[in-house]
This record gives sequence, structure tokens and C-alpha cells, in this order.
Amino acid sequence: MTDEEREEVETRQAPVCPGGFLYEIRAGDTFYALARRYGITVEAIMAANPGVDPRRLQIGQLICIPAAAPPTPPVFCPGGTPYVIQRGDTLYRLAQRYGTTVDALLRANPGIDPMNLQIGQLICIPVPTPVPPPTVCPGGIFYTIRAGDTIYLIAQRYGTTVQAILAANPGLDPVRLQVGQVICVPLPVVAPRICTLALSPSVTGPVTTAGGALWMRTDATGQAEILVTITNVPPPATLGAATYTALFTWNGYSFQVPMAEAAGTGIWTGTAIRQLPAAFFATGSVNVYPGPVLGGLISNCR
Repeated sequence: MTDEEREEVETRQAPVCPGGFLYEIRAGDTFYALARRYGITVEAIMAANPGVDPRRLQIGQLICIPAAAPPTPPVFCPGGTPYVIQRGDTLYRLAQRYGTTVDALLRANPGIDPMNLQIGQLICIPVPTPVPPPTVCPGGIFYTIRAGDTIYLIAQRYGTTVQAILAANPGLDPVRLQVGQVICVPLPVVAPRICTLALSPSVTGPVTTAGGALWMRTDATGQAEILVTITNVPPPATLGAATYTALFTWNGYSFQVPMAEAAGTGIWTGTAIRQLPAAFFATGSVNVYPGPVLGGLISNCR
């Protein structure tokens, strides 16, 4: 038998392949391409085919493709979440979805191959490391993150900047805010003041004889004591409401101060203590509802 005939016989002879399957080499096949296709390693194919030269594969040659080792589920996932890999998953996408990092995923899943995730593979999603809340907030206020908050919106609300908030909260990730997380919001310095604003009847309001005033006292951090008083107004029930309410607005934000009547006097008052940004004093307004029956601009408070 010639060497050529012997090689052809060896090419067609079926190797033993326990736990795997036989594969017939086709044009363009390489061990690397086959390993990628079947989710195994080149080393595993070579071990299952002793004597086969990966550089001299013959079309029609039978080789053994060993079964891929089942992914090893994480034995321990303290405080984390087991997750089953779905089609299209990558560690980067999972890190973004669960508020963690690729490095943290790799540490929680030793031995995992991020380039060869298997559908159905069980991995551990570690708990994001919480940023410790600030213990001091000089010249600012502590703020608890709510659903929908962004650093930009918080900065707009309190008349500060994104850069100032990030500087006051080292380690804070602005794209991974957690509901309930406490941060420090630095506030621009507000000139302390005591001022009074006469409220004017609304031209289109239901009561043109109404009168009232807003009194405010603020400190340098923007904390304000507020007193609103109105008089010469009918019972709110005649205007379809249970009580009068002072509505303060500025830059798309607002808060309400409920008012109550001093029995038998026809005088309604409401009080509040609020932390207010510089933008409130520059662009804010107050209107008393229902109606509005009265209103005024905060910038006119003198």
C-alpha cells in the first residue's frame, strides 16, 4: 500500500468519539473555525483527535468534535442575582443593564469567557457597590434621589451646575443614580433677606377686590420662611374648592402652601419653610388658587 493510499484510508477511518460527534472536514475548515462554531477550544479538538495534523486537514476527513463542557454555574453569589444568558447578551450590556461593571462581572464569575457566552449559561450578577452617602454638605442640602431624577434636572431645580454636584459627591456615577440614594446638592449663595410682596388681584380672576401679601425671610443657603396672607375673598367653596392654596413656580418647578382661615375673620394664611435656589428669587411667581384670585412676581419682593 502506497503512502497516498494509506493516507486516504486514515482520512476516511472513523475515529472513536465518546460523548461527541463525528465531523467530515469541508473546504475552508480549520480547528480554530470549528472550535468557534461549536463552542469549544482548539485544544479540546486536538486532544480528541491524537495524530491529526491541524495544518493538513483533508476534505472528507472524519474527526471527532468533543462535546462542549457544560458551563459551570457560580457556586456562590453573595447578595447578587443569578442570571441565565439570553441570545444577544454581552457582559457589557449586562453591566449597563444592572448598574455594574464588566470587571465586576468577571470577578464574580472566575473562568468565564466573555467572548464565548453560551445561551442558557448561568452567571452571577454582583450587587453594585453603593456609593456611601456624603456625611457633610457644606453650603448645600442633602437630597434623596427619586424616580426620573438626573443630575442635570437636579442642578436646574436648585440653580446649581452638574459639575458642582459631581464635585460635591466624589465617586457618584451620574448615569447610575439609585432611587433612595442620598447626595449633596451644593447651593449658590443667596443674599439673606427679609421682604414683603403685595399680591395683586388677577385681571381675569373671579375676585377683583381681593388683597394679600407674601412675607419671606431667607438665609444665605436659600432656606426661606414663608407667610402668605389674603383677605376680601369669598369662601373657596363658591369657586369650587375646599380651601385656598398658594402655588409657587419657577423654571418648571413648583410647590404649594395650603392656607387656612382664621375663624370668622375672612383672613386666610399659609406658612412654610423651604430650601429654595437662587433661580426661585429671580424667576419665581406666586398665585393663589382657586382662580387665581391673587398673584405676584417673587423678584418684586422688597
